[in-house]
Amino acid sequence: MRSRSILSVVALSTLASASSAWAQTDPLVTPPPNVVLNNANGVPVGPFGGLEAGAYVARVNDPSATWFNPAGLSRAKTTQISGSAGLYQFISVSPSSLPNPGGGLQQVPNLVGFSVSVSDKCTAGFAIVTTNSWQQETDSEIITGTAAAGERFGYSASSDFEKRDINFSAGCERGRMRYGGGLTIALTSLELVDTVSDRVSSAADLRTLLLTARKSGSSQLLRPIFGVQFDPSAEWHVGLVVRTPAATLHRSGVYTTDGTLSGSGASEGLSVFDADATYTYKLPWEIQGGVGYVGKRAQFEVDVQGITSISAYTLLGTSNPIIIYKQAAPGATPSITTQPFNGLTSAMRGVANVTAGGHYQLSPSHSYLLHFGYTTDRSPVADTDQVFDQVNLYGWTLGLSGKASKLQFAAGINMRRGTSGDIHVRDLLSGQPLTTTINIKTTAFIYSLSYEF
Repeated sequence: MRSRSILSVVALSTLASASSAWAQTDPLVTPPPNVVLNNANGVPVGPFGGLEAGAYVARVNDPSATWFNPAGLSRAKTTQISGSAGLYQFISVSPSSLPNPGGGLQQVPNLVGFSVSVSDKCTAGFAIVTTNSWQQETDSEIITGTAAAGERFGYSASSDFEKRDINFSAGCERGRMRYGGGLTIALTSLELVDTVSDRVSSAADLRTLLLTARKSGSSQLLRPIFGVQFDPSAEWHVGLVVRTPAATLHRSGVYTTDGTLSGSGASEGLSVFDADATYTYKLPWEIQGGVGYVGKRAQFEVDVQGITSISAYTLLGTSNPIIIYKQAAPGATPSITTQPFNGLTSAMRGVANVTAGGHYQLSPSHSYLLHFGYTTDRSPVADTDQVFDQVNLYGWTLGLSGKASKLQFAAGINMRRGTSGDIHVRDLLSGQPLTTTINIKTTAFIYSLSYEF
């Protein structure tokens, strides 16, 4: 795990206690970071696939097939509307070295879509799905010593990262083979806001560091998707879906940072501002294949999901320089200099996840189904990434669905857990190292309604 992290205040990779350290290091190589995850299985998608941990590539037969596997649309022989599918998600973030945890509660619209039969063999579909949604706030402080000889370190941050996909797909069947494809418009948005303060007092001096930053961006990406399903028998189903990298249709970004460091009569500061920063978000190849069993009352599927790597690139950058202000002592002539800003780097590593899930019909005379699933959710974040945090998660789901005439409903719970490795956050102004781990917990209530015409 890289040594930059959630609580790293600075922008000063090795800020020493003397103010001259600002001249010795690039103060904005690592701006004030935040807690934000980019795991692939962050949101359980769909009215039924979401209750089965996403193990749905080989068996999907509802409007969520536009995302899971377009080939599965051909299984839907009637018009279906998923009018409401979503979740209420609670996020808990617990840094081991800080006394105050962070977190957030959000309502996530998960899927709105429909499918319509266009012929005896083909079905078209449209769906808007949320595949990533992360919102949290962290406010904490550490106080050591006394007012005459002590240190106060404060950190306040909020993060918001979302990815929604607008999917247009179609699927057809030919004998035992089903195939489909479509286009996805991926809408991504990122906003990170941070404030950091670090004060060290002694009998003869008071040193203070204050740093604020706001980083945001949004993009619209165009991404093809292809899928196939094959039924070796009535009971066994095999499926494969491929999502390609994406082309950028539009993007926008903002980057602002202001900081000041004072002590021993000297004063230094920096600022970067660009209301039209360049935001570039890249999507990897995603390949998911699965084998499913469909019985009279029970279904089960196992999937393997592969995500390819992406070399380091500038996620948020600007051509505007860092402006550095210095005054060696009161009354001395101040100086103003500039230096280039290299931006924030993002990178992805290749990972593989395993997902298993299914459902069981509780009674042969009723439509009530018990859904269950388990998935690994390994982080695709590379060690060199300066924006997203690398936390491997695992998750499980449990839920119930039923049908009353043509109205279908489902409800359940999804839980994810994970802990990062040891992270060296930074050395405080006093010279003390700050090390932490990150414990992540998410709990979500899943709900959905759909109508079959």
